[in-house]
Amino acid sequence: MERVDEQEKIRSLEKENRVLRKKLERIEIEQVQLEENNQRKESLLRKVIEELQRSQTQIEEKTAELETALHERKRQQDSLRLIMEGTASHTGGEFFRSCVRYLALVLQVQYAFITELIDENHSKTRIIALWTGEEFIEGSEFELAGTPCGVVIQDGFTVYTDSLAKIFPQADNVAILSAESYMGITINDNHGNIIGGLGIMDTKSLHLYSQVEESILRIFAARVAAEIERDRAQSKLRLQAQDLEMALKELQSTQARLLHSEKMSSLGQLVAGIAHEINNPVGFIYSNLSPANQYIQDLLYLIKLYQQHYPNPVQVISKYIQKIELDFIITDLPSLIHSMEVGTERIHQIVLSLRNFSRLDEADIKPVDIHEGIDSTLMILGHRLKGELNYLKIQVIKEYGNLPFIECSSGQLNQVFMNILTNAIDALKDNFQKQEKLPDNYQPIISITTEVINSQWVAIRIKDNGIGMNEEVSSKLFDPFFTTKPVGQGTGMGMSISYQIITEKHHGKLYCNSASNKGTEFVIEIPIKSAFISY
Repeated sequence: MERVDEQEKIRSLEKENRVLRKKLERIEIEQVQLEENNQRKESLLRKVIEELQRSQTQIEEKTAELETALHERKRQQDSLRLIMEGTASHTGGEFFRSCVRYLALVLQVQYAFITELIDENHSKTRIIALWTGEEFIEGSEFELAGTPCGVVIQDGFTVYTDSLAKIFPQADNVAILSAESYMGITINDNHGNIIGGLGIMDTKSLHLYSQVEESILRIFAARVAAEIERDRAQSKLRLQAQDLEMALKELQSTQARLLHSEKMSSLGQLVAGIAHEINNPVGFIYSNLSPANQYIQDLLYLIKLYQQHYPNPVQVISKYIQKIELDFIITDLPSLIHSMEVGTERIHQIVLSLRNFSRLDEADIKPVDIHEGIDSTLMILGHRLKGELNYLKIQVIKEYGNLPFIECSSGQLNQVFMNILTNAIDALKDNFQKQEKLPDNYQPIISITTEVINSQWVAIRIKDNGIGMNEEVSSKLFDPFFTTKPVGQGTGMGMSISYQIITEKHHGKLYCNSASNKGTEFVIEIPIKSAFISY
């Protein structure tokens, strides 16, 4: 029994051992699983820690980027504010100069510039404003080929951080300015067309440049474009205003010429009519003076014969001879007839001059004697050449060359001679009035010289020794409505019309040589043949 009991105990112990081993195995398995779980948790924890570290790094990087962006934004705003403050009150050229100066100052570079394209092929540009750090440069032009500005026009925007002179060895401005770096952008109008460029350059590299410089250039490229367009519009308006002003002056001048031409035409007709009316009775008197003189000579000879053959007339005849002073009549009558002949000859010459001068409205080109026109004008102005109470007699010196007949409008040339000679007489009389003390030997003189020049042209020089004109007056002499005479004594159209007659009607030249206190010389040059004249 005991042995049976021992076996039972042994079996029971074995069974317990098996149970224990199974528990131990389960415990080992659980331990392994627990270790694996711990390992997984440790791995996951490490991953979480690593992810947290990466996130923290990213946060720090983002924070740094944000701080940098905020700094750059503040810098950009400060730069824009400074440039805007420096340029806000300026327009046109002042704006361009202020813009480049403040761009260079704010962006801390040596040079800033604005250029404008000046041809449709985009091959040439003009500097509107360039700030060198010390002074402005404006107006110079240069070819775009082989320059960084040319690249900008092609690409729209470009940056060269260094070695600029090596990249563009043919660019003279780069070498002259010793530029090392460059940044530029195109300037576009409202339609997107390229009209110029805006840029900066420096004598050192631009390795540290940021988007601020580019943003500022883009912002101000738009502002500069607006100013260029505004400046162009104003220039166009100024040109239109000048054209309108010139058109108005031309209209006024044309109107004045038409009025003056009509006036001179009427005056010519009036003078021609008067000359004709005077010529008939004067011609009658002049033609009868010669036979009248002959009749008087016959009567005087008859009286002489009576005195020889009847030396002692009756008392009534003797008393009447004494009463009428027959001896004086016999002596004075020939002189009286001669004076009448001289006077009628003078009137005859004046009538001829008036008839010659009255051809003011003749527009036909015909061969004429220039000297005859000058002499006719002098004849009409003869009363003004004579000495008066307050003026000396004006001496006229004529040095006529051997001129052929000139194919021209004689009436219009007579008008030119009249205007120039009248001005010369007025100048001499003004000289006499304004000079407090003239030299004792002073003699007012008008000299008229004619000559052939270049075989196909003639020159007429009319010179006086009056007070002359300064450069300001002589430069405006042929302008319509310009006059130095008091109000009411000059229309300002005489010399303007004369200039038109010579230059436009006869394709000649009319110019003036004068200086203060040295007299004035007018020179007329016209072609001899009508082939040179525009009808």
